Amino acid sequence: MSRKPMEPDDDQNTAVCIGLLLLIGGVLLGRELVGIWPTFALSTSAVVGHFAFPAVSREAAVRRNARRLRRRL
Repeated sequence: MSRKPMEPDDDQNTAVCIGLLLLIGGVLLGRELVGIWPTFALSTSAVVGHFAFPAVSREAAVRRNARRLRRRL
C-alpha cells in the first residue's frame, strides 16, 4: 500500500502531539521557575529557529539518525 508524499501518517501526528505537549509543559514550568519573559524568549526562539533555519534542523536530524544507525551496527 503506497502513501501520497505529503499525506501525514499516525506516527507524524503522534510526534507533533507529543512535541506540543512538551512545549506547553516546558513553558508552564519555565514560567514558574524563571518568569514569563525569559520563558517566552526561549520557547519562541526555539520555534522560530526551527522554521527560519530548516537546513540546520534537518542536518541535526540526519546526524542523530546516523548516530543511531552506527550504534545498531
